[in-house]
Amino acid sequence: MTGPRVVNDCGIDHGPPALALDPADLHTLSQAASLSLFVGRLNTAIEVREYVAARDPMNANNHGLLGWYYLRAGRLDEAIASSRASLKLTPNAISTHFDIGVAMLHKGDRKAALAVMQQEPSKIWRQAGLALAYHALGQASASDAALAELIRKHEKHFSSRIAWVFAYRGDADGAFEWLNKAVAYHDPDVVNFPNELLLRNLHDDPRWLPFLRKIGKAPEQLAAIQFELKLPQR
Repeated sequence: MTGPRVVNDCGIDHGPPALALDPADLHTLSQAASLSLFVGRLNTAIEVREYVAARDPMNANNHGLLGWYYLRAGRLDEAIASSRASLKLTPNAISTHFDIGVAMLHKGDRKAALAVMQQEPSKIWRQAGLALAYHALGQASASDAALAELIRKHEKHFSSRIAWVFAYRGDADGAFEWLNKAVAYHDPDVVNFPNELLLRNLHDDPRWLPFLRKIGKAPEQLAAIQFELKLPQR
């Protein structure tokens, strides 16, 4: 196996050498999955994460991340299954109930989504989930209250997720306001915006591609990155 090679527009090679030394090292492969997602290769990221999860089945984090990747690919049933596998190993995993709830919302199972969002152990993720689920159920005041609490208490370190809520609720202006705040606040989740399922309502907005270009994540910018990763033979 050759390790992943990432070459930027200046020709600088950022491919990690660790995989060249040990192509089957699961820790390094896990990092390679994250790198694949970072450069816009979601399908490759999923393939690598599946490989890692299959070979380390008692690692809850592997299942949780795989569920997170499936969710961004719109593979909702697989996202739910992997997230539940993670919860069997770590019942109080943060944001995993949220991911299941988001998948259920996109499957149209709104009441079940609300129930699972209410089980999210992290209050901040629970508030985000409730803002989504209450909106889907037509409970506007409850959704507004949950969103207002997020903004009041967690503006700077949860700005990306606040943008998700605005986008899901169909408020494109609010979503772009918070997307730009996330960039200004150096929110680390900015790198995942192109894959975020909850932002898909924005994809036809004329502001979407210019915003992606501003953060270096437009399709043509990601496609220009030379990247190759091959898994060990199974």
